[in-house]
Amino acid sequence: MKIVNIMNFARSYEPRDAETESMLLKTTKEQLDLVNEYGLDATFLLQYDVICNEDFVKTIKERAGENIELGFWYEIVEPLTSACGMPYNSPRGWKWDWHIDPGFSVAYPLHEREALIDEAMRKFKEVFGYYPRTVGSWLLDTHTVKYLSENYEIDALCYCRDQINTDAYTFVGGYFNQAYYPSKNNYFTPAHSLETQINIPTFRLLCPDPINNYDYGKFASEDCKKGPYTMEVVYGKTAGRNPKIAAWYFDNYFGNEDLGFSYMQIGQENSFAKFDIIDPLRMQIEMAMKYPGAKIEKMCDTGKAFKERYKKTPATSVCALNSWDTTDCQSVYYDSINYTANVMRADKNAFIRALYLFDDRIKDYYTDEVCTRFDAIYENLPLVDTAYQKGSADGGFGILLDQDAKAFSAAKDGDNELTVTWNDKSVIFNEDSITLINCKPTFTYNMINTKISADNNVINYEYKGTKYSLEVSGADITHKDGTIEFSGKKIILTPKRA
Repeated sequence: MKIVNIMNFARSYEPRDAETESMLLKTTKEQLDLVNEYGLDATFLLQYDVICNEDFVKTIKERAGENIELGFWYEIVEPLTSACGMPYNSPRGWKWDWHIDPGFSVAYPLHEREALIDEAMRKFKEVFGYYPRTVGSWLLDTHTVKYLSENYEIDALCYCRDQINTDAYTFVGGYFNQAYYPSKNNYFTPAHSLETQINIPTFRLLCPDPINNYDYGKFASEDCKKGPYTMEVVYGKTAGRNPKIAAWYFDNYFGNEDLGFSYMQIGQENSFAKFDIIDPLRMQIEMAMKYPGAKIEKMCDTGKAFKERYKKTPATSVCALNSWDTTDCQSVYYDSINYTANVMRADKNAFIRALYLFDDRIKDYYTDEVCTRFDAIYENLPLVDTAYQKGSADGGFGILLDQDAKAFSAAKDGDNELTVTWNDKSVIFNEDSITLINCKPTFTYNMINTKISADNNVINYEYKGTKYSLEVSGADITHKDGTIEFSGKKIILTPKRA
């Protein structure tokens, strides 16, 4: 399955800029007309203020035929809280406020979250005659996701890519792209069993760059150090507005090994109305139409197909085997029900740049309380983290595997298994563990918020009160002054929950 969702997001408010606000309806018209011009399936996610706006509703009903899915974009706006008899506590006096409080559900007590989603669903059905099958937001919360799954027939959920304190929210160590089934305890974490699973596939948005998104261009050339690194058509130098970069995304997401499922979201918020977004979106759409094996479909249909094919979260990969930049970099992501990992080559250095354990017993921080800080945080358990928990010692290399590495190749090697090979060395990922062949790994760590110690062949961790480990077999390890050295021809690393 190689899936492209053309998904645009519509707001009727832009309190930061009156000129932009006056252009929002025109932009949504143009986005609707563009997909209709090609007769393509697409999804438009509508914020509550849009479905309360007669001009927007008239325009959407006139232009949205059977090829257009209408879903709900779930940010909290003043008309929604007012309909529920709640105040909208924007210090700026805005009716749509992008800050966590009051703009996202995590800023509200649990019973208010339920009232807000019920009103949103009620209004949507009143206007369009049915409930939405897709719900998205830059930031959701676990209680809302569970409540949706128990009370409404939702086929797909979607939220933002991993990022660090961008637009007031941080996601670190999540399932990289593609889709997964979230845990009932934490929607940011894949469920480990059918009993703990919310049965709505959850997709990551914006199509992040596998090389540069993680550490925001640390290994980019000097001219390209400032992102964002996504398929968004509003950004050009490092993102999808550039035809060369857009083509690179298609080739690396769809042309390399994905273990059976790969997914790209293209589209843009109408809040970027002042920018020329229609022509570059046309360019991306035409690339998607021509790409061999790629299927353009509605988000709800992607969710349905995913549920039919997978009963639990599958293992998937995203393999960027060349760079759109002038740098000599490669990056391979592997995601499974148990962990997410990234192995990278920058010049001649091959290393595990990131490794996070998924523990679906750990609750969402905002399960029992509201978020009162500027930056809402969702994270998994760091085993190797050279970005968010970075220190001064590791040089950004995490677990260094080789300092004379030639180009990677990546191939499927059995069900749910991916092998990355260079020189006479390889890294083999499966759902439970990582096998290192002919490597001589060193891990010089200084993860600032994580306690790490070595005990025989186990590396022990403690993060925010949770203990977990990385078991090492097939190797001897030595631990001295913050550096762990591994020796052995076939070394198996197994992330373990306590």
